[in-house]
Amino acid sequence: MSEKNIPSDANTPGRVESQAHGGVDTVKQTATQARKAATAAVGTATDAAGEAGEKIGEAGAAAGKAGVAEQAGAAREKAAVVAAQLSEKATQAGQKASEVADQVSGKATVVAGQVGEKAGVVGTQVGVTAIEAFEALPDPVKLRVEQGVSQARRHPAVAAAGAAAVVLVLWKLLRRGR
Repeated sequence: MSEKNIPSDANTPGRVESQAHGGVDTVKQTATQARKAATAAVGTATDAAGEAGEKIGEAGAAAGKAGVAEQAGAAREKAAVVAAQLSEKATQAGQKASEVADQVSGKATVVAGQVGEKAGVVGTQVGVTAIEAFEALPDPVKLRVEQGVSQARRHPAVAAAGAAAVVLVLWKLLRRGR
């Protein structure tokens, strides 16, 4: 029997690899979102530091108007120092968050690549095992299997529903056995 007549889903290795690549894309998107969130957090912290400096400056101005000009000047100076320190800390936090996001993204890409490679190997092994199992079947059974595959290809929704039902039944049986 030729390999094209084999009823096992010859696309299984491709689907496994496709799902692995989908996982890689998901991890990359998550790392990108983390980097964007860290950058946004730095911007928010920097804005908050600036606003705090402005509020302290306004308080200093109010104190100056109340006749405490000397204290207001000192308060403004302290406010400027505190605002500068907050801004520097926010920048450092943003840089660190960006570095961590880059490291996570890099490691996730490596791991996802490894998973993709292993999925490809396993998919190939599954395909080879399915071919060997099919070839070991008696001819009448092979004929019936080929007819079933032909029907499934003509009516994929029915085949998918049947496969889902089989998976559900197996899952319930396994859960009952626990």
